[in-house]
Amino acid sequence: MVIALLIVARAVHIAASILVVGDFTFYVVVFGFADRPVSHGLRQLKRSFVRFAVWFLVAAFVSAVLWFWLEVLSMTGLSFVDAFSARAWQIVLLETVFGHIWQFRLGVIALALVLAVSGLAVNDAPRRPAILALWLLSVVLLVSLAWISHAAAARVQPISLIGDALHLCAAGAWTGGLVPLVICLTRVRVSSAIAGIIPLVLGRFSTLSLCCVSVLIVSGISNAWLLVGSIHALFTTPYGWLLLFKLGLFGMLIRFGARNRLAIKATASTAQTRSGFLQ
Repeated sequence: MVIALLIVARAVHIAASILVVGDFTFYVVVFGFADRPVSHGLRQLKRSFVRFAVWFLVAAFVSAVLWFWLEVLSMTGLSFVDAFSARAWQIVLLETVFGHIWQFRLGVIALALVLAVSGLAVNDAPRRPAILALWLLSVVLLVSLAWISHAAAARVQPISLIGDALHLCAAGAWTGGLVPLVICLTRVRVSSAIAGIIPLVLGRFSTLSLCCVSVLIVSGISNAWLLVGSIHALFTTPYGWLLLFKLGLFGMLIRFGARNRLAIKATASTAQTRSGFLQ
């Protein structure tokens, strides 16, 4: 029961952390060109990015507390009720590496929530310094997961930690960025200003995805070599099976991404040809 709940809490927390990074990476890297005077539609679109980030941060905070409580259960062997005691929480929080990292992560989430909510308190779109600060905090939040992963226990620790951190960042920017991309595409019919920037948004996100895929391949090979150890272990251990499953999903995502990139290039080429013909 505890293990099942712990798996769910971990999955929700990691997913929320990835979505926060993807949201702000999309805002800064892909949508950052629209930081000039913008229309009402673009201003509302920017605010919607931050609004979704607030919900992701809330999910990250709640799942972080649940994850910590379940770790207290696992470490102390107490009952569900006794694990709520302040003494048990104090021991794990102050006297374990996991607790120290969790103090840091909870502080980052709280600070990011304060900045995001204060940015929504004004009617205008959030200012660039606030967005850049939120982007940095989201990256720190995601990267800190590497210090409680399998990479932290590897023999070649500095290399494995760096590889895991890069892997997390690339995954967050790519897969987490799909949510703000969908938000952009669903707002096309609402605002002509949004419709006008969609080709540029798609082009930038496609380039970002290509960079992220390159980082994922290199860091994934590095992590697999350090953690699996051999080709035989890839097919005979639970971690190897999980890695093969992830590789299958990764291959499917690359296929869809390559197809979309080719479609975007074909559309852009056709538009340029028509424009030149009309001129």
